[in-house]
Amino acid sequence: MAKQAILTKKPAILTNGKLLTDQPLLDRGMNLDECKTICTSPEIPIREKLFFRTIYETQLRPFEALNLLIENWDREQQLVTAVRVKQKTAPVKGDRHKKIRLPSKPRTAFLSENTNLMMKTVVSNRKKGYIFVNADGDKLSMAWFKDRINHYAKLLGIQKDVKYYDTRTGDIHPRHLVTCMALREAGERHHDNAGGSRKLSAVAAGHTMHVKEKHYEKVGEDFEQVHESYRRFHPAFVEGW
Repeated sequence: MAKQAILTKKPAILTNGKLLTDQPLLDRGMNLDECKTICTSPEIPIREKLFFRTIYETQLRPFEALNLLIENWDREQQLVTAVRVKQKTAPVKGDRHKKIRLPSKPRTAFLSENTNLMMKTVVSNRKKGYIFVNADGDKLSMAWFKDRINHYAKLLGIQKDVKYYDTRTGDIHPRHLVTCMALREAGERHHDNAGGSRKLSAVAAGHTMHVKEKHYEKVGEDFEQVHESYRRFHPAFVEGW
C-alpha cells in the first residue's frame, strides 16, 4: 500500500512549524486499525512491539516507557510503575537558578494479559535494570524507537504524512503522523470514545494539573478506578489484542 499524504494549502500568514491541513485535530491522529496493526503485526519483533503496546495501553509517555525498570514491574498483578523525573529551577545555596531533577508522583499502569506475557519473554531471566535494552544490555534510545515505528509503519503501509512550511527556507517538509506520541494519544482517545471516563484517562496519562483543569474535570488519583476503566473500555483489553 502506498504511503498516504494529507493535502495541505499555504496560509496567508505563515508561522514556523505550523501544520497546514484542513482536517480536524483528532482526525489527524492514528485510527484504531493503525494502532492494532502496530500493536499486533507479526512483522514487528517482540521487543519493539512490546514498547508500542505499552504506550498504547497505558498512556505512559514514550520516555517513561523507555525508563521502565524490571524492579517496578509486578508480573503477577500485571502492573508497571513509572516515575517521571522533571527538571525544575530551585534555590540552591550559592546558585539561585540551578536546575535540579525532581521525581514526580509515581503512576501505576495496568497491562493486558498478552502484553504482560510479552514482558516476561523480553525480560527473560533478568532480575533488575531497564526493560528495553539491546543485545549488550544497554538501554535503547528514544531516537531508535522513533526510527523503528516509522520503519514498520512504512513497511506495513500505514504511515501518513502532513506537510508544513519552513518559514526560514520556504521549503515544504513532511511530518509523520504514525509516531510513538501519536500512539499514546490514540490510546487515550480510543478509551474515551468507547465510553471510558475522560477524567480517569487524564490520570492515566499523567497530565499536569494545569492541563487537567483546562481540559478535564478535577480528579483525584485513584488508580484502581483507572485500571478498571481501561479493562472495561480500552480496545486492546476489550478485544484481547
